Order: sequence, then structure tokens, then C-alpha cells
Amino acid sequence: MEAVKCKVQLSSDYYARGEVIFIVISNVGDSSIQVSKCVIEGGGASVEKQVNQLLRPGESTTVMWDQYGDGDMVPPGQYVVRCIAGETSCSSSFSISP
Repeated sequence: MEAVKCKVQLSSDYYARGEVIFIVISNVGDSSIQVSKCVIEGGGASVEKQVNQLLRPGESTTVMWDQYGDGDMVPPGQYVVRCIAGETSCSSSFSISP
């Protein structure tokens, strides 16, 4: 089994509709990782946020999401954010209230 190399943290498990969501991606491994993107899915929506950043061990980066996808605000519901770093990924879940 491959060791965990990245971690996704959110400031909350619940967000109001329209509230900006800050997604913190951290390298918790022993070698550098290339984070390519984060995919946010739920409520019938799927949004990709490009990251394209090299993280050395212990480094983090923050991705901001305004709850918009394809030009429209996404609906309330349960969401999962999954960030891709090479052949590994890390994820976290949250809810958007009406």
C-alpha cells in the first residue's frame, strides 16, 4: 500500500451558499509531489480547479472556490473535493446549505 503523500483540509464541514471555500493541500510525504488539479463533485455538479504546483515535503498551497461551476452557482448538497498528485489523491467532504 502506498503511503499517504497529500492531505486536504477545509476550514469547515458546512458552508453557506455563496461562501468562498478555501481548500488547503499539504504534502505530508517524504518527497516532492506535483499537484495537478482538484475535482469538486456533488449536488449534480462536477468542477475542476487547476493547481499545477510542485509541493516539497511539508509545503502547502491553497485553492479558492467561489461555488461556481460552468458559470452558475452550484446547488446545495454534499460535496467531495479530491486533489490529484501524480498517481495518488487525497480528499475531504463538506456540505453547502441552501
